[in-house]
Amino acid sequence: MEHTKYWVWLSSFPNMTPDKITSLLEHFDTVEDIYNAGREAYERVYAIHESDIAALENKDLAAAEQIMERTELSGGRILCYDDADYPDSLRSLSSPPYVLYAKGIMMQWERILGIGVVGTRRFSEYGKVATERICHELAQAGVTIISGMARGIDSIAAVSALRAGNKTIAVLGCGIDVVYPPENRKLMDAIIENGVVLSEYPPASQPVGQHFPARNRIISGLSRGVLATEAPAKSGALITADHAMQSGRDVFAVPGSIFAGNCQGTNLLIQRGAKLVTSARDILEEYPYELSLLKQEDKPKPQRRVNPLPGERVVRHVPAAPVNNIKKVTVEDEKYKGLNAEERQVIGLLIESNLHIDDLARRSGLDMRKLNAMLPVLEMTGYIKKLPGNNYRLNI
Repeated sequence: MEHTKYWVWLSSFPNMTPDKITSLLEHFDTVEDIYNAGREAYERVYAIHESDIAALENKDLAAAEQIMERTELSGGRILCYDDADYPDSLRSLSSPPYVLYAKGIMMQWERILGIGVVGTRRFSEYGKVATERICHELAQAGVTIISGMARGIDSIAAVSALRAGNKTIAVLGCGIDVVYPPENRKLMDAIIENGVVLSEYPPASQPVGQHFPARNRIISGLSRGVLATEAPAKSGALITADHAMQSGRDVFAVPGSIFAGNCQGTNLLIQRGAKLVTSARDILEEYPYELSLLKQEDKPKPQRRVNPLPGERVVRHVPAAPVNNIKKVTVEDEKYKGLNAEERQVIGLLIESNLHIDDLARRSGLDMRKLNAMLPVLEMTGYIKKLPGNNYRLNI
């Protein structure tokens, strides 16, 4: 509880952005160290300004205690960056939400196949029908739909998932005790009953403009892929898709009329390399391993199994090729001599097992953008092979 209080204290300061918290954590080992430090130590931290130092020197925890009390009274809970229940996929973001407020069913994050769905608030009948059909089919297949619960496509996606009898996740641009838009109260209640609502903003936080672009990175961060069903050229949907591309997620888009303004954004995404989607099957075929594992969830678990490493993403791992057990491979082999240190580090991890790109980022400590540039090169040169769903294996 005390540990959580320090995280809430730190994250609730005005202008204390995730990037600034990252800078602090690069200098201090723990959040407790940040709390106990003084001005001289803060002054040595890059990106921390005088106003930030003045805030950090205020060691009063009363405001944090009030936030924690309000969260509990609202029926919510707090997930901190170093908690075991924190979504592991968010840790690989360049600007992770260091504190999340959650209300609803606590997910086993490593056991869901999440697809973020984004689109315009002012949808057409075409966008509505396409979203309903695709999201319903995805949810029936076991996919967890993730959206922002905004008016329009977001709400249609969430309702479609609920009607299919599956859980859904909503990431809010306000507090978990604030309903926005107001007409979505029943929808929010249904999501809490059958899934979870999340926010990086404390309870009572009102929806303000700058919250929503920041919220979009969490939607893409929780998702394996992001689907845009109908969106104009300049929209929050494209911001989410950009976040997805930058963080190594898959991007899908429903094509539309070249004469419809609401389809300019989705058509643009397809031009940029998003996969064109006409049915849920176009998305599902990208994740055969994950879907097979989801189907196994309903089967009796074997008595004996290998326990994963702490924080390991079991769902996303693809069984290693049998040849790995026959031929002894080490990163010191002659064929890897020409690689740089970071490339050899990735090879070393893939020698142990096939890994998802998120696991490679977490276990190597490499920036996701660097991995996104490195992995295609290693694949083109024959060292590794990309498997469906952003999984990678070593080529022997």
